[in-house]
Amino acid sequence: MNPGLSRECGLPAIVGKNPDVLILGSFPSKMSLAAKVYYANPRNQFWRIMQCLVHLDDARATAENQDALRERHIAVWDVIASRAYQPGAMDRDIRDPVMNDIPAFLRTYPTIRCIGLNGGKAMDCFNKVTRNAPPSGCLAVVQLPSTSPAHATRSFAQKLDRWRVITGYLSPRTD
Repeated sequence: MNPGLSRECGLPAIVGKNPDVLILGSFPSKMSLAAKVYYANPRNQFWRIMQCLVHLDDARATAENQDALRERHIAVWDVIASRAYQPGAMDRDIRDPVMNDIPAFLRTYPTIRCIGLNGGKAMDCFNKVTRNAPPSGCLAVVQLPSTSPAHATRSFAQKLDRWRVITGYLSPRTD
């Protein structure tokens, strides 16, 4: 970390008691940092995908939907804990990243059976973080298409189809 650079810090994890799935992004957008909620950009398809997969009431980035993910055993976090300040929010512009301790998170939450990596940057950073401490062999690690509006190479239906894999790792709901 370069001490002379101004830094932006990410958001705390959304996590309940016994998560089955951990969704890892790269780093929150400016809009998400300002709102203090993951995937706050209404053009980001994350909440719409979650609405379809786990039957959320709506597709907005709200505290209620974050609570609903906890209840459905889905944790959300980012691989990058902080970065040098940058005027934009593009992953390709991230400088001087400091990574979250993903291996420690997995030790704290041993019920996690699947890690879904939201986009290529999340996958690249995850591979760096876990190079010396790879996740256990019984843990599925899946690269998912980015939900970011900057990545429009796939249709919503194509993204949703790829994201469905996480539902196979979720415990049945008891409510």
